[in-house]
Amino acid sequence: MSVYRRGARDGAWMGLVLCGLFASWALSMRSPLASVAFMVLALAVPVLACMQLRRSFRIDMGMSTLSALWMQGICTFFFGTLLMAALALVWLRWWQPGLIQDSLLQAADVYAGIDNPDARRMAADVHTLIDKGMVPRPVDVALSLLWGGVFSGSILSLVCGAVLRATGAKK
Repeated sequence: MSVYRRGARDGAWMGLVLCGLFASWALSMRSPLASVAFMVLALAVPVLACMQLRRSFRIDMGMSTLSALWMQGICTFFFGTLLMAALALVWLRWWQPGLIQDSLLQAADVYAGIDNPDARRMAADVHTLIDKGMVPRPVDVALSLLWGGVFSGSILSLVCGAVLRATGAKK
Protein backbone atom coordinates (compact mmCIF):
# COMPACT_ATOMS: atom_id res chain seq x y z
CA MET A 1 0.00 0.00 0.00
CA SER A 2 1.39 3.43 -0.89
CA VAL A 3 2.27 6.04 1.71
CA TYR A 4 -0.41 8.28 0.23
CA ARG A 5 -3.13 5.68 0.70
CA ARG A 6 -1.90 4.94 4.22
CA GLY A 7 -1.84 8.67 4.94
CA ALA A 8 -5.42 9.06 3.69
CA ARG A 9 -6.61 6.09 5.77
CA ASP A 10 -4.77 7.28 8.88
CA GLY A 11 -5.90 10.85 8.19
CA ALA A 12 -9.53 9.82 8.66
CA TRP A 13 -8.73 8.58 12.18
CA MET A 14 -6.52 11.58 12.91
CA GLY A 15 -9.32 13.81 11.62
CA LEU A 16 -11.70 12.40 14.22
CA VAL A 17 -9.26 13.26 16.99
CA LEU A 18 -8.58 16.72 15.53
CA CYS A 19 -12.32 17.40 15.14
CA GLY A 20 -12.75 16.44 18.79
CA LEU A 21 -9.89 18.76 19.64
CA PHE A 22 -11.55 21.69 17.86
CA ALA A 23 -14.97 20.92 19.32
CA SER A 24 -13.58 20.66 22.84
CA TRP A 25 -11.83 24.02 22.38
CA ALA A 26 -15.03 25.62 21.11
CA LEU A 27 -17.06 24.19 23.98
CA SER A 28 -14.47 24.96 26.64
CA MET A 29 -15.84 28.48 27.13
CA ARG A 30 -19.08 26.89 28.36
CA SER A 31 -17.91 23.68 30.01
CA PRO A 32 -14.86 23.01 32.18
CA LEU A 33 -15.10 19.34 31.21
CA ALA A 34 -14.46 20.33 27.59
CA SER A 35 -11.17 21.89 28.71
CA VAL A 36 -10.11 18.56 30.18
CA ALA A 37 -11.12 16.81 26.96
CA PHE A 38 -9.06 19.35 25.01
CA MET A 39 -5.94 18.52 27.01
CA VAL A 40 -6.45 14.76 26.64
CA LEU A 41 -7.01 15.06 22.88
CA ALA A 42 -4.03 17.39 22.49
CA LEU A 43 -1.85 14.72 24.09
CA ALA A 44 -3.47 12.00 21.98
CA VAL A 45 -2.43 13.60 18.66
CA PRO A 46 1.33 12.87 18.85
CA VAL A 47 0.69 9.44 20.39
CA LEU A 48 -1.70 8.50 17.57
CA ALA A 49 0.65 9.84 14.90
CA CYS A 50 3.59 7.83 16.23
CA MET A 51 1.45 4.70 16.59
CA GLN A 52 0.27 5.02 12.99
CA LEU A 53 3.79 5.46 11.66
CA ARG A 54 5.05 2.60 13.83
CA ARG A 55 2.36 0.32 12.43
CA SER A 56 3.45 1.12 8.88
CA PHE A 57 7.09 0.64 9.84
CA ARG A 58 6.23 -2.81 11.21
CA ILE A 59 4.14 -3.76 8.16
CA ASP A 60 7.15 -2.89 6.00
CA MET A 61 9.31 -5.06 8.30
CA GLY A 62 11.50 -2.14 9.30
CA MET A 63 12.37 -1.24 5.72
CA SER A 64 10.44 2.05 5.52
CA THR A 65 12.67 4.97 4.67
CA LEU A 66 12.53 8.15 6.69
CA SER A 67 11.18 10.03 3.68
CA ALA A 68 8.35 7.48 3.27
CA LEU A 69 7.38 7.72 6.92
CA TRP A 70 7.58 11.50 6.77
CA MET A 71 5.42 11.67 3.63
CA GLN A 72 2.86 9.36 5.18
CA GLY A 73 2.73 11.64 8.22
CA ILE A 74 2.32 14.72 6.06
CA CYS A 75 -0.56 13.07 4.20
CA THR A 76 -2.10 11.92 7.48
CA PHE A 77 -2.05 15.43 8.88
CA PHE A 78 -3.23 16.98 5.61
CA PHE A 79 -6.33 14.78 5.44
CA GLY A 80 -6.92 14.96 9.20
CA THR A 81 -6.67 18.72 9.39
CA LEU A 82 -8.79 19.03 6.25
CA LEU A 83 -11.61 17.37 8.20
CA MET A 84 -10.97 19.62 11.22
CA ALA A 85 -10.90 22.74 9.03
CA ALA A 86 -14.21 21.76 7.44
CA LEU A 87 -15.74 21.30 10.90
CA ALA A 88 -14.31 24.64 12.03
CA LEU A 89 -15.73 26.41 8.99
CA VAL A 90 -19.22 24.99 9.55
CA TRP A 91 -19.05 25.57 13.31
CA LEU A 92 -17.85 29.17 13.08
CA ARG A 93 -20.02 30.16 10.15
CA TRP A 94 -23.39 28.63 10.99
CA TRP A 95 -23.46 27.12 14.45
CA GLN A 96 -21.57 29.60 16.64
CA PRO A 97 -20.66 32.61 14.47
CA GLY A 98 -19.65 34.86 17.37
CA LEU A 99 -17.14 32.45 18.92
CA ILE A 100 -13.98 34.13 17.63
CA GLN A 101 -15.13 37.59 18.69
CA ASP A 102 -16.20 36.25 22.10
CA SER A 103 -12.80 34.59 22.50
CA LEU A 104 -11.05 37.86 21.62
CA LEU A 105 -13.20 39.80 24.09
CA GLN A 106 -12.45 37.26 26.80
CA ALA A 107 -8.71 37.54 26.07
CA ALA A 108 -8.95 41.34 26.20
CA ASP A 109 -10.66 41.12 29.60
CA VAL A 110 -7.89 38.88 30.90
CA TYR A 111 -5.20 41.25 29.62
CA ALA A 112 -7.04 44.28 31.04
CA GLY A 113 -7.10 42.63 34.47
CA ILE A 114 -3.32 42.23 34.59
CA ASP A 115 -1.47 44.98 36.42
CA ASN A 116 1.00 45.66 33.64
CA PRO A 117 1.00 48.49 31.09
CA ASP A 118 1.94 46.14 28.24
CA ALA A 119 -0.96 43.82 29.06
CA ARG A 120 -3.40 46.75 29.19
CA ARG A 121 -2.05 47.96 25.85
CA MET A 122 -2.61 44.48 24.44
CA ALA A 123 -6.22 44.60 25.69
CA ALA A 124 -6.70 47.96 23.99
CA ASP A 125 -5.22 46.57 20.76
CA VAL A 126 -7.63 43.64 20.82
CA HIS A 127 -10.58 46.01 21.33
CA THR A 128 -9.32 48.13 18.44
CA LEU A 129 -9.21 45.05 16.20
CA ILE A 130 -12.79 44.23 17.12
CA ASP A 131 -13.97 47.84 16.68
CA LYS A 132 -12.40 48.05 13.23
CA GLY A 133 -14.04 44.79 12.15
CA MET A 134 -10.76 42.93 11.81
CA VAL A 135 -11.96 39.76 13.54
CA PRO A 136 -10.82 36.74 11.50
CA ARG A 137 -13.54 35.26 9.33
CA PRO A 138 -14.43 31.56 9.67
CA VAL A 139 -12.62 30.76 6.41
CA ASP A 140 -9.48 32.51 7.73
CA VAL A 141 -9.58 30.39 10.88
CA ALA A 142 -10.18 27.19 8.88
CA LEU A 143 -7.27 27.88 6.53
CA SER A 144 -5.00 28.77 9.45
CA LEU A 145 -5.93 25.50 11.15
CA LEU A 146 -5.21 23.61 7.93
CA TRP A 147 -1.79 25.13 7.33
CA GLY A 148 -0.80 25.09 11.00
CA GLY A 149 -1.90 21.48 11.39
CA VAL A 150 -0.06 20.28 8.31
CA PHE A 151 3.11 22.15 9.25
CA SER A 152 3.20 20.99 12.86
CA GLY A 153 2.17 17.47 11.80
CA SER A 154 5.00 17.44 9.30
CA ILE A 155 7.52 18.26 12.01
CA LEU A 156 6.00 15.68 14.36
CA SER A 157 6.07 13.03 11.62
CA LEU A 158 9.70 13.78 10.85
CA VAL A 159 10.64 13.34 14.51
CA CYS A 160 8.58 10.15 14.93
CA GLY A 161 9.96 8.71 11.70
CA ALA A 162 13.53 9.51 12.70
CA VAL A 163 13.05 7.87 16.09
CA LEU A 164 11.52 4.77 14.47
CA ARG A 165 14.39 4.50 12.00
CA ALA A 166 17.04 5.10 14.69
CA THR A 167 15.62 2.61 17.16
CA GLY A 168 14.48 0.02 14.61
CA ALA A 169 11.19 -0.32 16.53
CA LYS A 170 9.84 -3.51 14.92
CA LYS A 171 7.88 -4.77 17.92
